[in-house]
Amino acid sequence: MHFTTVLALAAAGLAGQAVAGPHHHHNQHGVRHVHEKRALVTELVTVTNWVTVTVTGHSPTGRRQHYSNTRKAKKVKPTPSSEAAPPPPPPPPPASVAPAPEPTTVITRVRPVDPAPTPAPAPAEPSKSEPAPPPPPAPVVVSSQAPAVVEKPEPVPAPGPGPVPVPAPAPAPKGQRLGAGLAYNNPNLLQTFLGSGTKIGWTYNWGQRDDSGTGLPFIPTLWGLKLDFPQVWPANAQRAIDAGSPCLFSFNEPDHGTQANLSPELAAAKHKELMNPFQGKARIGSPSITNSGASNQGIEWMKQFFAACNGGCAVDFVNIHIYGFNVEQFLAHLVKVNELFKKPVWITEFGFDGSDDEIARQLKAITDAIDNDPKYAFVEAYSYFMVEEGIMVKGNQPSRYGRTFAYGGDS
Repeated sequence: MHFTTVLALAAAGLAGQAVAGPHHHHNQHGVRHVHEKRALVTELVTVTNWVTVTVTGHSPTGRRQHYSNTRKAKKVKPTPSSEAAPPPPPPPPPASVAPAPEPTTVITRVRPVDPAPTPAPAPAEPSKSEPAPPPPPAPVVVSSQAPAVVEKPEPVPAPGPGPVPVPAPAPAPKGQRLGAGLAYNNPNLLQTFLGSGTKIGWTYNWGQRDDSGTGLPFIPTLWGLKLDFPQVWPANAQRAIDAGSPCLFSFNEPDHGTQANLSPELAAAKHKELMNPFQGKARIGSPSITNSGASNQGIEWMKQFFAACNGGCAVDFVNIHIYGFNVEQFLAHLVKVNELFKKPVWITEFGFDGSDDEIARQLKAITDAIDNDPKYAFVEAYSYFMVEEGIMVKGNQPSRYGRTFAYGGDS
C-alpha cells in the first residue's frame, strides 16, 4: 500500500487582503467587476489507496472576477498689596504679662519694608491693678506702588484647562468630507498620486489591513462572510480604529452574485452583529451596492436591507458603486440615493467608458460637481476604480485620467 500526500496551496495573499483581477469596461448599467480577497489555504490530504491526482485551476475564491463587459481592472495673587506693613510691636507688657502671641495672618509681601517707628504713648502711669491699655492701631504704611490695604485674598481662578486627552483616534465628525481616495491592491503604485497639489485624502483596498504605507486614513472593509472574514473582523477593525481609521466599510456588493452575495435579511443581521459594536468609535457605512436596476439589486436591495434592519443597523452613510452611466445619469443617481435614504453618500467604486481623454473629461465633470457644487455637498468621499497598471497607472505614472482624478485640472 502506498500513501500519497498532496499539498494544495490554494489562493495567494492573506485572509482579508485583496487581489484585483482582470479589468474590462462594460456597457450596461449596474453590470460590474468582482473583486474578492484571496486567502492562503493549506490543505493536507492523505490518501491510503492508489490514486491519480490532477491539480488544476485557481483558488475557489479566486481573483475578483468580472461580470459582463466590465473593466475594473486620508490653561492674584491678592494685589501685591503694597501690603500693609506688619503691625508694629506692642509696648513692652508688664513683667507679669506673657508676650503677645505672634499674629497668624499671612500677608503676601511685595517687597521687604522696615516697620515704621511707633510714636511713644502719652505718659501715664497705669494702675498696677489694671492691665496696660491696648496699644493704638498701627499706622498704615503706604508704599510707593499702591495704597496699603489688607484684603482678603480673592480665590484665584483655576488655570485654563489644558488639552483634554481624547481616545486616539477620534472618529471623523459627522458630515466630514474626505474627498478623493485611492482604491488599490498594489501599494507600490500609490506614491505617484501623492505629489504636491494632490487631492487624495484616504485609501482602501477591499481588505481589513492597511498596507498602503501612505500615512493617510485607511478604511477597512468587512467584505463578506466568506473564508475567515467575519472571524478576524472584530480585531482588525479595532486595530484600524486605533491606528486612525475614521470609518468602516461593511459588505462589498451583497446584491451581486459573485461578490458578498447576501440577502438583505442576512446582511442586516450580520451588519448588526459585526458592525454595530463599533458605533461611536468610527463612522459606519452601509453595505456597498451596485447601480443595477435589476430586481433585488442596487437601490431595491438597499431598500430591503433598511427594512430588515428595522432601525437597528448602525449606518452613518450609504456606500454605492456606479458604472456605465454618463455624467448626467451619474449625478442624477447620486441625488436619488441621497433623497431615498436621507444619508450622506460615499462612492467607493466608479468608472467610465471611452478613450483616456473621454474618461478624463467625464471624470473632471463629476469631481468638479462633487467638490464645488453645493447641490452635491452630501457626497463625502469618492474613489475611482482603480489604482492599477493600465487603468489609473501607465508606466508607473498616473494615466491621463489618473492625473485628472488625483490633481484635478485638465491634466
